[in-house]
Amino acid sequence: MTAAFTARDPADYAQRLAIVVPYRDRADHLARFLPHITAYFERDKLDCAIRYSVHIVEQLGTATFNRGAVKNAGFLLTRAGTDYVCFHDVDYLPLWADYSFARRPTRLIWHGLDPEPDRAAFLGGVVAFNLADFARINGYSNDYWEWGYEDDDLRERCRRAGLELEFRDGTYSALPHAHHGLTPDGSPTAAAQASARTFTAKLLQGALGFGSEGISTLRFRVVATLQMQRNGIAQPHLLHHQIQLL
Repeated sequence: MTAAFTARDPADYAQRLAIVVPYRDRADHLARFLPHITAYFERDKLDCAIRYSVHIVEQLGTATFNRGAVKNAGFLLTRAGTDYVCFHDVDYLPLWADYSFARRPTRLIWHGLDPEPDRAAFLGGVVAFNLADFARINGYSNDYWEWGYEDDDLRERCRRAGLELEFRDGTYSALPHAHHGLTPDGSPTAAAQASARTFTAKLLQGALGFGSEGISTLRFRVVATLQMQRNGIAQPHLLHHQIQLL
């Protein structure tokens, strides 16, 4: 089920927001994202209303990147001090977007997606959850490695849990980035094909394929948590978590 954008209650801007950014080897993007997101909140005075924090969650080690697991780690690291979480790709810079409280699973981004996906099927890019809904679906799957399908899996978890979705029409600027799911000739990479097979197998399993693993089964350790600086001053609301999946 889906819901269009609805008028906001003033209380929706008084909740604590944790912006979780899954990260690995994207230093150029991060150098542009951090000053932009903080300037965006200050420009629109959202920092006076929404008590926000930004959490860069970086996967260390030699294991293949796992976006779903890194996002789950971000949720577990931030949930004690927040009311809702926004999972935010590092290569999307907000020009206008509504970051207010997510009463239901909510996609914030529409304009700026490249390539633009099917509006009714896409639940990625910039997505917000309240804590109860994310826990209810057991978070993202930890079973997708390198590229693709963790967003499809997330939507299926929401559908099976009977959660209504909300789609906001945020406008973002997309930083140039390679499409890691495609080879130079446009065919799917081996990793993308493996993720597709994993997703298909879960569909065939039905309820057992979705929700049986996720935040409840994630194992990781925190290597370091660093306060980032702005103009040489440490910012307690801007944190860099370095983790290793186990």
